[in-house]
Amino acid sequence: MGRLWLYMLMAKKAIDSEDNALSRLRKKWLALALGQFLLICFGFLILRIWWEPQFSSLWAGMAGLFSLVFLGQLRSELKLNTRPGDNKILPHFGAGNILTIWRGFVIALLIGFLITPWPTGWLAWLPGLLYSIAALADLFDGYLARRFDHATLLGERLDLSLDGLGVLIASILLVKYGQVPVWYLLVGMARYLYIGGIWLRQKSGKKVYDLRESPTRRPFAGAQMGFIAVVLFPVFSPPGTYLAAAFFAIPFLIGFIADWLVVSGMENLVIMNIFPLGSYLKSDPKIERFFQSWIEKVLKDWLPLFVRVVLVFMLLVWIERSLMGLFPLQSNSSINIPLASSLPGIWLVGLFVFTSTGIVLIALGAAGRFAAILVLFGVGIYTRFFGLSPIEVLLVTGSALLFYLGSGPYSIWNPERFLISGRLGEV
Repeated sequence: MGRLWLYMLMAKKAIDSEDNALSRLRKKWLALALGQFLLICFGFLILRIWWEPQFSSLWAGMAGLFSLVFLGQLRSELKLNTRPGDNKILPHFGAGNILTIWRGFVIALLIGFLITPWPTGWLAWLPGLLYSIAALADLFDGYLARRFDHATLLGERLDLSLDGLGVLIASILLVKYGQVPVWYLLVGMARYLYIGGIWLRQKSGKKVYDLRESPTRRPFAGAQMGFIAVVLFPVFSPPGTYLAAAFFAIPFLIGFIADWLVVSGMENLVIMNIFPLGSYLKSDPKIERFFQSWIEKVLKDWLPLFVRVVLVFMLLVWIERSLMGLFPLQSNSSINIPLASSLPGIWLVGLFVFTSTGIVLIALGAAGRFAAILVLFGVGIYTRFFGLSPIEVLLVTGSALLFYLGSGPYSIWNPERFLISGRLGEV
């Protein structure tokens, strides 16, 4: 009898503790909701003063509606504020979860632009700024959760839902603003099509196979988010952004297709029936391992080095032919056309800084992926004012390849390897 009483007392304490934790979380939830309300009010005033009043009202209404939906989801899932493998509800959200929640609020502000035109003037930078903030929050919320030992099921649930939502909303805005082709919507829909396909297989009783770890999944997703953040700013324009969209989107989409073939069990079927070489390789493990090591050697060593050499040569030719043509060589020439006069000074400085820095870093193999981004920025600035010629197409192609492959052998510094292979806060 005494033992039963002790069990009942312990159960009552556990219930009281859980109720107390939920009560404290609800108070913090209310404070967060108030903060988002004030943020939307501030945004409404900014847009109303510097933009059209009707657009500010549409923006506030849409942002407020999604905020309510997100806050409702958050409140209904407060019981998930537990560490994995532990049923104890934590009374605090933790720094990581707070950042994830505010990422949801920022995405709500971005959603407000879905039913308005692209703002004009300095307000045109707002969608890109909002998405960039959300992307940076995605990079650091997991770090904070691990750093302070506060990783929870709630944070994991919110993080997964916001990852796909942010890319979807941003891809819709890019298409709406004319920055990328319509087919780019597949990037935003990819995750939802993938999840929907798995759900349909489960509903129909078909087996869903485990997904293997992939060294390319995180880099491709990160590259996609970086591309979206840049193109949402009113800096670059078609046709350059259309070309860059293809190089960033196609590997990302191929990755989703490959994952789907794995979870649906069709990977071997496709290899055997579509690729005769694959069928031959699968028949002999030794040959398959030799072929895989040869492919890895090509992708990690030979091809990156070849791309670096060719890209540096093309950049030097491009500078001599195109960039030097921005300035008059002979001031007294009757046929002299100073193209630089059509290029604002700040753009001209950026063009030369990005391009020259990119050449030096690529040649040395120092932060090769970062150097590729600098070259893409330089080419993007040039094409914004002077159009896209075949050599710019080749430069974008080479820079995109270098971004995905890395600088390869004979590189003096590869700091980006950590961001690709690891996560912040992990050893």
